[in-house]
Amino acid sequence: MLIGQLINQRESGLFVGLIAYFVNLANVGGPYQIKAKAMTGATLGIAISVFVATLVAKIPVLTVVLAFLWGLASGFASLYGNAGANVGLVVGISFISTIAQPGNLEVALMRSLLCLIASGWAMLLSLVMWPFRPYDPVQIALADCLKAIANYIQKFVGKVATPENILEIRKALETARTTLGTTRIGQPARSWMDEQLLVLIQDGDRLLGSVIALIELLETHFQHQQYYAVQQLVDDALVEISIILQAIAKVISRKPASIDLGNLNRIYEALKEQENLQRKAIAGSETDYTTLVAFTNLVLMIEKLIKQLQYTAQTAKSLVDRSKMSRRDVDTLLLVAGEQRSLLSLLKENLTLDSAIFRHALRIGVSLAVGVILYSVTNLPMGYWVTLTIMLVLKPNLGATFQRFFQRVGGTILGAVLAAIIVATITNKAVLDIIILLTVFFGISLIGFNYGYSVVFLSIFVLLIIDVGNPIGWQFAGFRVLNTLIGAGLAFASHYFIWPNWERDRLPSQLATALRECHKYFSDVMAVYQGTKEGDSSIISQRRQTGLAIGNAQASFQGLLREPQMHKELVEPVMTLLVYMGRFTNAVTVLAVHLEHFRATVPLPELETFVRQVSLLLEQLADSVQQETTPLPLPDLEETLHKIQPHLQALRTARIEELAVNQGHTPIRQAVIDYSILDLEIEQIVRRLTAMHSAMIRLTSGK
Repeated sequence: MLIGQLINQRESGLFVGLIAYFVNLANVGGPYQIKAKAMTGATLGIAISVFVATLVAKIPVLTVVLAFLWGLASGFASLYGNAGANVGLVVGISFISTIAQPGNLEVALMRSLLCLIASGWAMLLSLVMWPFRPYDPVQIALADCLKAIANYIQKFVGKVATPENILEIRKALETARTTLGTTRIGQPARSWMDEQLLVLIQDGDRLLGSVIALIELLETHFQHQQYYAVQQLVDDALVEISIILQAIAKVISRKPASIDLGNLNRIYEALKEQENLQRKAIAGSETDYTTLVAFTNLVLMIEKLIKQLQYTAQTAKSLVDRSKMSRRDVDTLLLVAGEQRSLLSLLKENLTLDSAIFRHALRIGVSLAVGVILYSVTNLPMGYWVTLTIMLVLKPNLGATFQRFFQRVGGTILGAVLAAIIVATITNKAVLDIIILLTVFFGISLIGFNYGYSVVFLSIFVLLIIDVGNPIGWQFAGFRVLNTLIGAGLAFASHYFIWPNWERDRLPSQLATALRECHKYFSDVMAVYQGTKEGDSSIISQRRQTGLAIGNAQASFQGLLREPQMHKELVEPVMTLLVYMGRFTNAVTVLAVHLEHFRATVPLPELETFVRQVSLLLEQLADSVQQETTPLPLPDLEETLHKIQPHLQALRTARIEELAVNQGHTPIRQAVIDYSILDLEIEQIVRRLTAMHSAMIRLTSGK
């Protein structure tokens, strides 16, 4: 903009600024490789789009056909992730903006040259002038993950934790995995830095599992009066764990921080002393021994967390000072760079109406073609704002489109009014340029917070830079609002009538997948307790898959809540099902974490029956939700529990009698250690399955 003013080419300067802005929109952050590819793709796409659109703008039939094709391509770009979606958006916007401004070959070449200059300027700023630290995105993602775990612990202590906090942590972990995988692509060999980052990602996953297990144990077994004496110690331990995680996150982000586990170790010693006092106070009481078992498991979990925090702190410090650390768990590291498919094969796989992306791409293409025909036939002033609005409002699912419709229309109306007032009262070009820059800054900053607020500022920005030299008054603002209303209406109508993608149709499949992943996780863990499988890293992998499946179901449910004509009677049972799926998974995670102390003693009688009943129930619930049928009656899990519990009680009684003569490690003590957590958690599993079954009955009866 400044250069354009200095050389008396204000319009060209604004054009370069606008295209540079588009190229920067394609910069989704993350690894430099992704940023460079996205911005390069946007550069070529915008230059070609502007060139072609300038030449065909005077040929009505071609403009309609090419608007359809460009819209189709823009929709398909989302196949390649967030970066592809952003590139498709800016390329589509560039084309439909330019077809309203015809020109000859010379004009087309000049515009394309300006596009390349603008893109070069944007890429120079983003990829060259800023510090080149390729591992920064991974370290930031890892730090965000640890901070999310610390935040979850703080909310639990403050009694405001929700299942959504767990989903945030899992998303942060997946972001770290994906980011490292992308950074790793193209490197000839894995570096020491790669190895340390992999270790930290694995540590983050393990810390999450341990924290979930600890909090699950506290929620279900430490609400009784006999634990009040140690409640403050437990809360202090949780606070210290949160502080240590935040300090480790700062170190990973290369911020000054001191990692001190001294206070946590002192709290652990105090808890250990309380455990010893309680052990000495037992006088043949079954109730007291059950309390001791739960307390012992709590102490073991905190001890495990301390060790994990020590390892993670050591790795984080070595990451900063580049000093080599001792190799540990290298053989169990997860490979994060998944199988790469070619762009062409991915495109071929989605050339079917069964693909939601293909249907969305067709919607965009058809909507843009209709929009071009509409404003061409009616000679609507600034008619290309109809198609621009279609591009910005039309989203892959109806709920998001419905929400974006109101945000776009409301923000545009307010922004147009404010822009007209600004131009009517301010004539100084320098002041207007400052306002333009401020509106861009606030518009982009607010996108993640509230799209409607962002649209207000971006509407002012656009109205101030479009058609430079022409007076922008109330009439112009009115056309802007009218075109936005038409475009938003076409976007919503196309989604409503052209292969509508309803979340209420997708949700049953997502819920069924989540239930089946819960079943796999439960089966893998219980197979170790039954002695039919060895505990290995596949359990950690399955826990991750289960968490992702529940997260996908949660996201689908959130989309359902935004859809019009949503059946309100479905909300409560789906919410209940999702909440208790998460709690069921937490109970299984407690059992999974305990496997570290499991020594494979003789399997409990009736445990096989219990596992079979639970497995059958989860499969039936999955089939029921997917087929939208009422589930079969609940199996008599309570009766099975009553058959298991006498065996557990016999073990505890034998240990109580043994304590009088031998308080050391014996086979009976090992059997109690092996199955004490199982005794505590299977009752919780039954309660949560009962709640899920009840919710499923309400869900299917309400359809």
